[in-house]
Amino acid sequence: MQLSLRNKTILGIAVIEASLLLLLVFTAVDFMRSTMNEGLVKRASTITALFATTAKSAVLSYDLASLEAYSNELMKNPDIAYVRVINSDNQILAQAGRRKLLASQFVPDERLNLVSDGVFDSYALISEAEHTYGQVQLGIDISSIESSIKKIQNWTSSIALIEMFLVALFSFVLGTYLTRHLQGLRQAAKEISKNVTSGEYTHSKIQIRGKDELTEVAEAFNKLVIILEQEHQRKETYQNELEVLNQTLERNVQERTSLLFERNTQLEQSNQDLHEAQQQLVQAEKMASVGQLAAGVAHEINNPISFVTSNLNSLRSYIDSYRQLSEQVVTLLSDEHVNINSIHIQNLQKTHKINDFCFLNDDTKDLLNESIEGLTRVKNIVKDLKQFSRADSDDKQWFDINNCITTTLNMVNNQLKYHCTIEKNLNPVPKVLINVGKIIQVLTNLFINAGQAIHENGKITVSTRYHNNCVIVSIEDNGSGIEPRYIDKLFDPFFTTKEEGVGTGLGLSISYGIINDHNGELTVSSEINKGSCFCIILPTDENKKPSEEYIQ
Repeated sequence: MQLSLRNKTILGIAVIEASLLLLLVFTAVDFMRSTMNEGLVKRASTITALFATTAKSAVLSYDLASLEAYSNELMKNPDIAYVRVINSDNQILAQAGRRKLLASQFVPDERLNLVSDGVFDSYALISEAEHTYGQVQLGIDISSIESSIKKIQNWTSSIALIEMFLVALFSFVLGTYLTRHLQGLRQAAKEISKNVTSGEYTHSKIQIRGKDELTEVAEAFNKLVIILEQEHQRKETYQNELEVLNQTLERNVQERTSLLFERNTQLEQSNQDLHEAQQQLVQAEKMASVGQLAAGVAHEINNPISFVTSNLNSLRSYIDSYRQLSEQVVTLLSDEHVNINSIHIQNLQKTHKINDFCFLNDDTKDLLNESIEGLTRVKNIVKDLKQFSRADSDDKQWFDINNCITTTLNMVNNQLKYHCTIEKNLNPVPKVLINVGKIIQVLTNLFINAGQAIHENGKITVSTRYHNNCVIVSIEDNGSGIEPRYIDKLFDPFFTTKEEGVGTGLGLSISYGIINDHNGELTVSSEINKGSCFCIILPTDENKKPSEEYIQ
């Protein structure tokens, strides 16, 4: 059929208008997709950020129960596909949602059109003071959005095909009619493009007239408007829900913060009570050690006191002889008629003959030296005992560990000397920052334990050395040794292998705590029937702990 120029013109105009219609529709669809993408990205970012803020306190306190509760609460949103909380070591702390999605590798999405699995993946970091403690990973199901967009695209394509077909077939008859109605459709498309931004869809619908193809296009267009309006309402609903969720999360954060503050106060009080109890146990164990040493110390003091008393008795008799001699000399010097046969000279000669003053002179010097030495021993014993049993403080000082060992051996000597010998290999070592009283308490406990492990004719070897910025004290005995099953329990409070009434089970536990407070290590190695070796490792740098090579 030959078409006239008018018809061709009308047909060309109709085709152009149909093309413009398609362009406007696809522009509206693209704009709608872009708007949905921005809304989805913003929504995903908001949810993950809020959830990360909510979960931060639970991650920091390792409260897995709260994380699970938060995750399950979030999953009540119908379009949340999954949520997962991991720590800085990629360890999963809590998760909820579809198993298949949780099992797959997490890859964050940046735009809606790049999503390939139907779920928009987003994440947020859990951080505090520029330090990252974990990550929240979340997926939003976009199937409803994809379905809406696909329906719109399908409807748009159908409308375009029908419109072009009708224009080609009925261009001559319906050219003017189509031009008028397509103009209305074009105007409505412009309005809907504006309404996508404003959210008002009331005036963008096309009035339905008749039952022809244009009516179907108008109905399809009106459906598109309705769908967009529904999507907008759904978006508003989601935003309102997010605001409510935000308020709920903020309230939960405040409650958790208050609870954490209360728990922190309780922990501080508990720590203070534990510290006081520890100080009482340390002092009780120290007094038990003093009681254990009391008999030996008394014996050590009694020996020099006894021979000092004996020496003083001898000196008293010597002084009587010297007093008698001096009185006779005074009497002789006061006699003006003295001669060689004088009675005073005879008495003086008799006294000199009876008393061996040469011996008395030599013995008096020895007695005084021995007495001074004995009293010095008593003074040193009292000084060492006072240093050990004084009330402790937390003050530390730079001190030579060899002096601590010498002082301790002076105190425990009476406990060890009758059934074992002490071999000392004390090398020059740097001073360490220690609480002298507490370190002497540890050494006393280790020496007494070594002596109790030896039955008779044993040997205790104590040595010191310096290596790699550490001072190492080794106390080794050749006693009965410790069974391997007891090694791991040796430093537990109230654990003891001694008979009932012999030990409290607190000595090694308190000693371990004292050395640990000095940033040091207390280790033990033992073989049955061969003996044991305890090592005290103290760093010369107060801020560093010993390296692993000394702990093993």
